[in-house]
Amino acid sequence: MSICKKCNGYGTVILRKVDSYCESCFLIGANHKFRACLGKTKTLSPNEKVLICIKGGLGSTVLLDLVSNGLTLDNHKKLRIIPYFLHLKGFENEEKNLEIAKAVIKMCNVYGFNVYVSNISDYIHSDYILPDVNTLPTLDDVTVDRFQMLIRSMPPTAQIDFLAKIKRKLFIRVAQKLECKFIFSAETTTTLAHHLLSNIATGRGSQVQNDIGFSDNRDTIKILRPIKDITKEELTHYVHVKALKVIHNQETERKDSLQSIISAFVTDLQVNFPATVSTICKTADKIGNHHHKTNKCEICESDLDMENSQLSALEATSFSRIISIMEPQHRNRDNITNKNSSLFPYIHKFLCYGCSRNLSEASNSELPSYILDKIKVS
Repeated sequence: MSICKKCNGYGTVILRKVDSYCESCFLIGANHKFRACLGKTKTLSPNEKVLICIKGGLGSTVLLDLVSNGLTLDNHKKLRIIPYFLHLKGFENEEKNLEIAKAVIKMCNVYGFNVYVSNISDYIHSDYILPDVNTLPTLDDVTVDRFQMLIRSMPPTAQIDFLAKIKRKLFIRVAQKLECKFIFSAETTTTLAHHLLSNIATGRGSQVQNDIGFSDNRDTIKILRPIKDITKEELTHYVHVKALKVIHNQETERKDSLQSIISAFVTDLQVNFPATVSTICKTADKIGNHHHKTNKCEICESDLDMENSQLSALEATSFSRIISIMEPQHRNRDNITNKNSSLFPYIHKFLCYGCSRNLSEASNSELPSYILDKIKVS
């Protein structure tokens, strides 16, 4: 018989194979982690407008429930925000995406919330029109085709990385329309551990502070991760204890991508070494660049370090690429200096390394015109 670590009652929830909790103490602990994550930074002011992104997966299902619980409290622990909800509908498998969108609308309505549903392909256009609440957006076939052409022209690893930047951009657009200064996203400790290693592997190590930390401060609208201290294991127990319905399992990463390999590696390691995820995330908390630059990447809005006089890994990589595509007889100093690499033509001035790499790997670089105009890609 397992004994609850908190109240010495009957423990039915087992975490990390050794820690037992009764259902009541477990739920109290999960809610405490959520409130503590928001409270310790003192970022939110009372009655702040917040856009909450709902995908229908495990993380956003629990986040929705935690927000609802926080809003209904009648004591000093009450969550004092004005919530707005957004669901981004995917571009592949339209029938499945429609079913997910309908289920998200129904799930939010059960809690008494309205939800905005937008197409992810709206990224193609610079202007954004806010849809009516609880309605499915109409599809523009031309826009969807252009978006699919752009995404499918990239290899799997670049696709996943680029889609993450697209979603962030659309979150910001909707928040601007709703006059929200903050956005809640549903990344967990487990998700962020995967993202940290993926960032480093794909050349986004300098962006860890914003991509993995509690707050993404690249824009005037901040993206917060209020369940970043909760693991996927805890979410699974939370859903089971409260009998919540998860719309889909959210495992959408391509199996042949670098991100899926890293995810499988961390997940397998976590099975035998339960401290794996927490150790990775604690390491991420110590990584950061607090020197904000005025020049930002036109796609992901990350800082561009254009003032570093020392040879960087990025410059070394670019130099190696230039050398590798030149004929041996032309590898003299003047030719190398004047060579304009077709792989990274604007990397220092307009795009970060990660976004430049994605663009260089696309066989059809059909970026939206409002971005092409800025980076002067012909």
